[in-house]
Amino acid sequence: MFRTALISIFVFSFLAGAPARSQHQDYTDQLMKLTELTDSKQYRDAINGYKRLQAQPGRPEWLAAASEYEIAELYAALNETDNAIAALSRAVQLGFDDCITPRSSERLATILKNPKTTPVLARMKIAEADFRELVWLKSEVGHAEHDARMMITENINRVDHQTTEIPQAQLPTRQTNSAGVLYWRQQLLLMQRAQREFVKKSDEERMKHAATMGVIGGGTSQSAMLESARNARAAAESRKVEIRKRAFIPVKTSSDQPKPCSEWT
Repeated sequence: MFRTALISIFVFSFLAGAPARSQHQDYTDQLMKLTELTDSKQYRDAINGYKRLQAQPGRPEWLAAASEYEIAELYAALNETDNAIAALSRAVQLGFDDCITPRSSERLATILKNPKTTPVLARMKIAEADFRELVWLKSEVGHAEHDARMMITENINRVDHQTTEIPQAQLPTRQTNSAGVLYWRQQLLLMQRAQREFVKKSDEERMKHAATMGVIGGGTSQSAMLESARNARAAAESRKVEIRKRAFIPVKTSSDQPKPCSEWT
């Protein structure tokens, strides 16, 4: 479900160097490893990994449901149509209610054309408040990846030795039992962790390069370094403004009853 070039490029160094967070129900380390298996087309290994994740003692129901959905995508990638449909059906039975992602999945594109899939998708329903947050989470994951790329790109031309400030959106804290919402909260956590790690590595490379060029070229002028740092702070402030503008704000909804996605669009 969660596939980005940013994650794929740096996944090995991230797993080797990123500190684990202790936040309650943080499964991002395991999900990162499974993402790497999927992106390297080790689909059987990824399927087995999600099954092991499902079998872990104490794992929450939303993770079991989301893992089953990922298994459906992986079977689809293997062109095992019946297994993919069966896994998708199990995911819905377990409570998977992200009715947005399947319809945009390249791996499931062929599977969704199969008549057997229609009743499965029809059973997938979500409450309006959860749908609104799900849309926001998916969008914010994209924004976080874009911001990371921009910070790394900006580092190329910086000559100062200051670390990059990394503004990040706060995760919603509203109570929910939605498997799709809780899973995408993990996806945003994962992207934010990756964002911090990748920008940190970019900072280290920039400072190392600046030090090397300083020895070779006689050093960078103080005014140039101050201007570089000022521009970096301005960029960070601009990102903070944009993050505040798009912050998630719960709204009172017309109904708490789960309904098909089409009801909320």
